[in-house]
Amino acid sequence: MAQYQYDVGVIGAGPAGLAAAFAAKALGKSVVIIEQYLWGGTCPNYGCDPKKILLSAVEGIRRQSAMQGRGLQGYSKINWSDLMTYKQGYVDAVEPRKVRGLAEAGITRLYGHSEFINTDTVSITDNDDTIKATDWVIAVGQRPKKLDFPGSELTQDSEDFLNLPDLPDDVTFIGAGYVGVEFATITNAAGAHTRVVTHGHSALRDFDQTLVQQWITETQEAGFDWYFDATVVKIEKTDTKKLLVSLDDGTQFQTDRVFVTAGRVGNADKLGLETAGITYNEADIPVDDYLRTSNPHVYAVGDVGGSPAPKLVPTGNYEGRYVAQLIAQKIADPIAFPTMPAVVFGSPRIAQTGISVKEAEELDYRVTDVDMSQVITFYRYHDNARIRTVLDQNGRVVGASVIAMEAEELINYFVTAINGKRTLADTQANIYAYPSLGSEFGAFY
Repeated sequence: MAQYQYDVGVIGAGPAGLAAAFAAKALGKSVVIIEQYLWGGTCPNYGCDPKKILLSAVEGIRRQSAMQGRGLQGYSKINWSDLMTYKQGYVDAVEPRKVRGLAEAGITRLYGHSEFINTDTVSITDNDDTIKATDWVIAVGQRPKKLDFPGSELTQDSEDFLNLPDLPDDVTFIGAGYVGVEFATITNAAGAHTRVVTHGHSALRDFDQTLVQQWITETQEAGFDWYFDATVVKIEKTDTKKLLVSLDDGTQFQTDRVFVTAGRVGNADKLGLETAGITYNEADIPVDDYLRTSNPHVYAVGDVGGSPAPKLVPTGNYEGRYVAQLIAQKIADPIAFPTMPAVVFGSPRIAQTGISVKEAEELDYRVTDVDMSQVITFYRYHDNARIRTVLDQNGRVVGASVIAMEAEELINYFVTAINGKRTLADTQANIYAYPSLGSEFGAFY
């Protein structure tokens, strides 16, 4: 058993934890970071990065499909095994790269499960080492939510999906949030019969429902089977090794795999937080405007932190750097978040930022709704792009919702415009390359 002492201790080596550790070290603090699973966290190992690699093949299929009969003949086919091998090549390089970066920065790395034994000391339960720190940063993220019904043990989660060696003929997802619809997009494009079960009336409840309904229609045309207002009550294994799924309305169907994509819960319950005087709930750890927990020398950032910001990688990075500056007394103000974009990487994409269309109606702001499908940048790929922009009483853009194949790029233009408090005239004062997404930005609102 060894004992250590540092200025800053970070629990969790995902994007938020790494951002806090590197920033604190750069500001002259002695730093230790503790991880019990994969260095780099969920996003690069079994989350957004590998998912985006799989989606790269979907993008190719989508482009080809859109141009059939418009000058292109013939389709490519996704080879699931080769695609997964390509994905794994990226993932295998993540941990060595993160470890090397920490070593080069002079940040101490410890591996194992952490639990608080008092208000400022953590024990590594794997070897009973103890670490005392003046300030702690909790960045342990979230894990997939588990459902409880007869046969729920036959379901799998998002990590299982991203390590699926072979693509089944028929795949079912329970849940229609980010993860479910993005994975369903992948399996559908790869040739699997794809089903999505959701207890809601629609999908992606936090997004502009006008655009979501357009997206659902396109997915139905692409072959998705949707089960709305439905709950899985039982799953049974059949003699043919298929899974028989029963819904609460009496509907039954057989499928090969069932993945639960019905949200995530925080990993705070595994840290012995009661011992450190820290309150927490199922989803996250409540924090104040300085990201402090109920223990003033312990902060919570990223997905497990209870700030009002969206649970996104850029949010975690931003929060991690903020906390490091606060600990080093380089800043004293409460955290203030800039406009943050959220993107669903379906096919097409949906993205939004700033004030939503629903909020705009309550504020009596003006909303423009522009069909961009005939504009050359979108027409060339037969992209049924649509952009809904929120303008305040002064004509400044304060929000946007987008559906397009390149929505993740489009929304970034709006982030810049909103943070810069631009009017249409301000935007049109810029000259962008033509034809491009930028060149059409002045027509978006």
